[in-house]
Amino acid sequence: MKSFLFLLFFLSLNIFCFSEEKQSCRQTCNYKNRSSSIWPLTYSKPIYPKKHFTELTYLLMNFFEDGIEYAEIVNDGSKKFRNEQKFNPGLRITFGFSLSKTSITEKYLDLTWTYIKMKRASDTNVRGTIYNLFLPPNFLNGIRASASLSGDFNTLDLNISKPYLVSKYYISKPSIGVRGAIINQKYKIAYDIANTITTVRAKNDYLGVGVKAGYAADFIITSHYSFYAKTNFALLYGRVDLSQKSPGEVSAFTRYTIKEKTYQVQPNTDIAFGLSFDRSFKNTVNKLSIKVGYEFLHFWDQIQLKRFMDEDPTAVKTVSRNNLKFNGLTFSLSLDI
Repeated sequence: MKSFLFLLFFLSLNIFCFSEEKQSCRQTCNYKNRSSSIWPLTYSKPIYPKKHFTELTYLLMNFFEDGIEYAEIVNDGSKKFRNEQKFNPGLRITFGFSLSKTSITEKYLDLTWTYIKMKRASDTNVRGTIYNLFLPPNFLNGIRASASLSGDFNTLDLNISKPYLVSKYYISKPSIGVRGAIINQKYKIAYDIANTITTVRAKNDYLGVGVKAGYAADFIITSHYSFYAKTNFALLYGRVDLSQKSPGEVSAFTRYTIKEKTYQVQPNTDIAFGLSFDRSFKNTVNKLSIKVGYEFLHFWDQIQLKRFMDEDPTAVKTVSRNNLKFNGLTFSLSLDI
């Protein structure tokens, strides 16, 4: 059902994006030639870069991932899990240029690379009876546990877009394109069992590529300020390489090695909104923009870690609700040249 909805959205946006726009004075008239005494804000924000444009964005993202809970603390019949989060840095770079010579049929091609550093750590912080969630069950319980996760999140987007000046306050910009993603994660868990540390190490490497569709909008507030919003949806065909093992320092019953490759089509989406300050120039730079916003990213079915159902080494199950989610602040500087 999710795949069908994303495919329907992509097809409808594709038709809209490449449809011929009705020519009217709204697109052909230059806002600079209009009398400022009639509409002071009419076409106050140029939507066509002279030749090309570039944008540099600093990301400060907090990430969450389902399915990586490693321990449950048993305390008077209740089970608790301690989890810590923090913001991680990231970077996004965009380069684009025009595909047309006339502004009537203006379309743009842009390439965007996004990188986010993934790093977090967690500790049960107390000593007590602990269920070891990534070791075979019915073995000795632990008294303390800790975990650390590190990784690199990369996406590469190639988009074709076309802006429409719908009114003096509203700019519409649909797009279609291709998205590639590389997400590499390393997970280490340490269980304190009978005063001996038992470790579990896992690698979850994802590689995917597919189609995407997006929509962006600018709501002009004044001649220099505007509110922006954008969203993208993508369907990626990808592969996950999983390696998960425990050397079994305490006992041979805790020793195991799992290697698996899975192929699947999964959706992902991102949503962003914020405030933009724009300044137009008459020289080499057509427009300078400074943006501050908030962004959400969601990748479905990322982590493929395994849990044991019983002592049978073949009785394993992929963790549930294994989605990867980001949210955080964005700071952008863009130039239209």
